[in-house]
Amino acid sequence: MSIHDSDDIVAPTSGAIVRVRRVDLDASRIYIDRLPDGQGWLWHPTLANSEPGDVYYIPKSTASEELEKLPYDYWPNQGRDIATVLEISDDRKTAILEVNGKMTAVPQRIEPPFESGQTVSFSSEGEPGAVLTSKPIDRHGLHRESPGLDPSIMLVEPRDIDVQLSDFGGSADLVGRALDLVRVALDPRQLMDRIGVKPVKGILFSGPSGTGKTHLARALSREAGAKFYLIDGPEIINKWVGESEQRLRDLFEHAAANAPAMLFFDELDSIVSRRGADAPEYVTRFVGQFLTVLDGFDSSKGVLVIAATNLPGALDTALLRPGRLSFKVEFNGRPDSEDRLAILDASSRRVRGAGNADLKALVDETEGWTAAEMSMIWTEAGVLAALDGRESLNAEDIREGQARARLNRETTLRQEGRV
Repeated sequence: MSIHDSDDIVAPTSGAIVRVRRVDLDASRIYIDRLPDGQGWLWHPTLANSEPGDVYYIPKSTASEELEKLPYDYWPNQGRDIATVLEISDDRKTAILEVNGKMTAVPQRIEPPFESGQTVSFSSEGEPGAVLTSKPIDRHGLHRESPGLDPSIMLVEPRDIDVQLSDFGGSADLVGRALDLVRVALDPRQLMDRIGVKPVKGILFSGPSGTGKTHLARALSREAGAKFYLIDGPEIINKWVGESEQRLRDLFEHAAANAPAMLFFDELDSIVSRRGADAPEYVTRFVGQFLTVLDGFDSSKGVLVIAATNLPGALDTALLRPGRLSFKVEFNGRPDSEDRLAILDASSRRVRGAGNADLKALVDETEGWTAAEMSMIWTEAGVLAALDGRESLNAEDIREGQARARLNRETTLRQEGRV
């Protein structure tokens, strides 16, 4: 693999072997060389103390799997590639390997034997070498063992959604705009189509974390009587190229069969980032498929796409064109005092003892806080009341809850480098 220093760095493909090039703690970035996709960067606390030259296996989901440090000599030398063990023959005498999209049969090794799913080094002379990891790296989708996606596990009936519009405090104009778009999009009469103008197919919610994007989407789905699909990136992006695209098609087909329905893609930037010369192949393919599905589905079937992102600038611009995610709703990360009062009031509506709060004082003390940060006041206060064996908050619980929520917020800001 030739190594190039480039300013156009992209995040690595999950399920990859990487070698640390440089650690930049100030920018929270670990610059790496990677197999099989070239160069990139990532951030994970485990790597904060790594040194240039360290080699790691990065799993598909770092939330559920630990990073695996590998010996230095597991990084293939010049003239070597990597191969995935696809399967072992029934007679256990032959192993089928995938190398750069081509299948190769090699004799089964006696000690240690090849096992399906392993990643091994592979020489230019066609000889397999050391096992690099017991997990597979399959660039071309030849190794298919993972089960398909069942879209029904993402579906929530409107009656089962536990939030409503009245729970979304503040931002009356934002809520009104979003509700208008949802009503028009899911109107069974499809008046937009009858008028002869482009329908509302997709809406983009953008804004900082904790501003209520997912909360509002759920409430809108309940208000419209639409089934709600909550789609997380890892549930769609599969390590095998090709499966992600099929999962996406299955999801849209399932929603159309269960209309009216709302497909909510959370953290859209994690699955459909910008395409480009340095983008991994799976990104280019998946973005292309996402655009094809957006263009192809019939809005008159009662399906609406809402996507949320904290980083709208990271999205492929083609997603934002008319007929796709063309309607934008921007969430304010710094609600004003009037909105903060409405948020505190809404978030405390079901909290016993919330009437003991001095809401005006809380408004003054939470300038710059997001809705999620303000709701933590009630959670922290609830912890104190529960520890004291009480079923209702008192004024002291709320004051101390606010102080603890502030400390938690400041700690988070420091860890994220925002203070």
